[in-house]
Amino acid sequence: MIIASILDIARLAGVSKTTVSKVLNHQYGVREETRNKVWEAAKALHYTPNIAARTLVTSKTGVIGVVYDSFKSPIYSELAGELEKWARKMGVHLVFCSCNQQQASKIHYIQYFMGGAADGVILFGSAEDDSAVIERLMAVNFPFVVIENYYEELQIPNVLVDNVGGAEQAVRYLHDLGHRHIVHVTGNLRHRVAVDRYLGFKQAMLASGHEPTSDHFIYTDGSIGCGPVAAQALLEKPDRPTALFVFNDLIAYEMIDSLHLAGLRIPEDISVIGFDHLVGLLSFKPGIHNLTSMGQPLGEMARATIEMILSLISGQTPEPITQQFKPVLQEGNTCKRREPDAS
Repeated sequence: MIIASILDIARLAGVSKTTVSKVLNHQYGVREETRNKVWEAAKALHYTPNIAARTLVTSKTGVIGVVYDSFKSPIYSELAGELEKWARKMGVHLVFCSCNQQQASKIHYIQYFMGGAADGVILFGSAEDDSAVIERLMAVNFPFVVIENYYEELQIPNVLVDNVGGAEQAVRYLHDLGHRHIVHVTGNLRHRVAVDRYLGFKQAMLASGHEPTSDHFIYTDGSIGCGPVAAQALLEKPDRPTALFVFNDLIAYEMIDSLHLAGLRIPEDISVIGFDHLVGLLSFKPGIHNLTSMGQPLGEMARATIEMILSLISGQTPEPITQQFKPVLQEGNTCKRREPDAS
């Protein structure tokens, strides 16, 4: 098989070798239209960069490390697929690591990538004790982007979802359907994303004239399998709510299954709205329930993340340094209109 060269790409794309080199090394100064032509030519010629040679010449590996809190959550696997898609389009490779909620493992992987195994790091997760890891990356000026987590006191490259606003929208949706007694099933409140959705719920309830009390919450650790426990806590409530806003889709589906087994009908007896709208999870949950959920634009988030880390690797400061995406309501069949005075 003939191995394509930069010159071959230049000829096919109708540009100079210098332009091809800039595009392949993610440097600036090339128009978007020209950049796309170069990548299309490289793809058509099945161009594969010589990573070892490029590392010797540019001190770049063409590899980006991605460190997850855990691979167990469905949202992590769906985002991984989107990140891989955009990384492939932009000519870089990703290496995924899961620290299984262990901070020592996270630090180990970060040190490994900083030691020359990668040009930059993407951190996905919102553990409250990640500040030490982030400060370590900042201290040596190593390129990194954080998805889902943020710190008001640190100016760091962020890709975020408006979890507060999304939670508020979910509650307003239920309120507009006539629900007044709404319970929030939380995630792990040691994680920023769960705290933000918790705060959004409280703010929306207050805005609608309802002071949240302990009776408005069912607390979970956000792990797989916590849904049935949350469902049991709901069934034991003397004053059962008419609607649930659940931290994520996985817990929502687990609860729906348990409530169905207990004889409750969804949405006739209780309405349920989740968060994430994970297509992969939906494909594994066939049946009558199509969960109403606040969808995260994972494709847009992944593209922004890859573009941001490549900008940092090339020595540029991304503009803006923080990008926040709005969740979008995806209506299913798990919410039902209810007369306001029926709750």
